[in-house]
Amino acid sequence: MLPTPSQQLLLAKSLRRQVENMPNTNKVVKQVLARLMLLALTLTPLSLVAVEPIKISIYTNYPPYLYHEDGQHTGLYLKIVDLTLKAIDQAYTVEALPFKRGLYHAAAGDSIIVGILKTDQRMNTLDFSEPFYQERVSVYFNHQQHPRIKSVEELDGLRIGTLLGWSYGTEFDQAKANNRFFTKDGDLETNFYTLAKGRLDAVIHSELSTDYILNKLKLKDEVFLGSEALEIGNIYFAVKKGTHKTLLDRINKKLADPDHIREIDALIDSYKN
Repeated sequence: MLPTPSQQLLLAKSLRRQVENMPNTNKVVKQVLARLMLLALTLTPLSLVAVEPIKISIYTNYPPYLYHEDGQHTGLYLKIVDLTLKAIDQAYTVEALPFKRGLYHAAAGDSIIVGILKTDQRMNTLDFSEPFYQERVSVYFNHQQHPRIKSVEELDGLRIGTLLGWSYGTEFDQAKANNRFFTKDGDLETNFYTLAKGRLDAVIHSELSTDYILNKLKLKDEVFLGSEALEIGNIYFAVKKGTHKTLLDRINKKLADPDHIREIDALIDSYKN
């Protein structure tokens, strides 16, 4: 793969400075050397030249997908990101931000956010990769719910614990905007503690993350799955709208690779055990 135009420009500037600083070399020779080095650069595979790191923005209050443990950022999504970016020889750095601030940074072009749902509002400011995961989003109660809830319409009038800035699917978000139920934003652990004590009627959250939290908090006998999946949410990389097209194309090509899909599936399975 050849360097992108932006990568060529950065490297060309660096080479020009090196040639201009050569001692005992006249101006004509320096110009010839600079042009020869640039020609060699454009014919060099991308894997053989330095690639400027991209900045990945993550949030860390979403175990086991994204969280902080033993002084390290970790989680299923970060491991999928690492697997994918290493496969395309793309260097990266990681910054941890609150979710809403991470959205703002991505929309401003300051970083690339990962582990995000696509919504109509977000599509105004962000471009998205192909999805790399699907979340099952369901509702939990402090009692057994029979039969299980099958639609957002059955949530009318409830007090529901949510996370600040999160989307839970178009249908839920619209019902929330229409004040069909009351939502209370809190951190993840507090939401489930509050539910167990009866100060909330329900909490909506992804199933894999809820299993992790209930085991951690020892609340498996006090909080129960009470709905079918109300949303099957696709999860994406997202960048500022109109930017990073080449990067998204490279990511999407790798995400479609059958061997890479099998590696991602193996990672996902390791988190279900």
